[in-house]
Amino acid sequence: MDFSFVHLRFTIHTRDIFSLISYLYRSGPDFAEAFRRLVCRKKALECSSSPGCTDCPYRALFSQQLGADPSAVRCHQKPPLPFIFSFPAHGDTSKQATDFTCTLALVGKAFNHTAEFIGAFRSLLAKGHKAGQFAEAAVFLVESLDFHGNPTAIARGEVAPDTGSLVILDAQGVVDSRCRPTDAVGVTFITPLKLAKTGKIMCSFDAGQFVRSLMRRVSALTYYYCGYEMRDNFREYAHAANRIELLEDNFFYADAGRRSPALSGVMGDGVLNGDFNDLMPFLALGEYLHLGKGASYGMGQYRLAW
Repeated sequence: MDFSFVHLRFTIHTRDIFSLISYLYRSGPDFAEAFRRLVCRKKALECSSSPGCTDCPYRALFSQQLGADPSAVRCHQKPPLPFIFSFPAHGDTSKQATDFTCTLALVGKAFNHTAEFIGAFRSLLAKGHKAGQFAEAAVFLVESLDFHGNPTAIARGEVAPDTGSLVILDAQGVVDSRCRPTDAVGVTFITPLKLAKTGKIMCSFDAGQFVRSLMRRVSALTYYYCGYEMRDNFREYAHAANRIELLEDNFFYADAGRRSPALSGVMGDGVLNGDFNDLMPFLALGEYLHLGKGASYGMGQYRLAW
């Protein structure tokens, strides 16, 4: 599987951790606009469709344009966003803390614009503070993580990042850095999973749907941003996913209420049983890529155990 990405870690200093984290989970439109304003050569107030903007990184990474190949569109449908934030779960940070970390995975073409993503995130924090969303916050440190989470510093404070020090990760390395499972894998959700089936958000965990959705997400990201199409043996992988069963089911639907419906979804943990030899790359990459609605902004984050 030709899948490459970088995994960044931000250390953020603020006196208002809870308000900031709450804002980050709903910051999608603001982050997209911060990135657009940063990269727009015309400094336009709105995104332009003029021919001179065809090579714009914002259009390439945020527009989610369908591919030109009809058969690929049928297979992969709408491309996912090629970046994934992981924010701390609500309640996981101390009230006395002034620093916290979050991570950002940039897939394929996206990591060629690492400096722009870092700049947009810094701008997001500055503008959010000015808008009164939270107390002053700033990025103190940016690190590039390897397969085992070991860091390499690439930027401190407002200094431009040293993108030459980025650690490039790939699917094979992610799998090799983990223990090989036997026939049982534990799954624990850190943030709610909002996964749709037949047009409706699921209120319970379906093991087969979970694995098949991971396969579709990874294959779409691979096709649109890594330039590689995964069609070989895909049907066999789908059959293996359909045979996955739940040995333990401690999943539940967490309702965040009317004020924050976007933060509702399936939470909890369980143990999956089946043949994971061919499915392991999808499960392992999913720890970085998340799954379901809002995945790029922290939702659908999980951890594996075996």
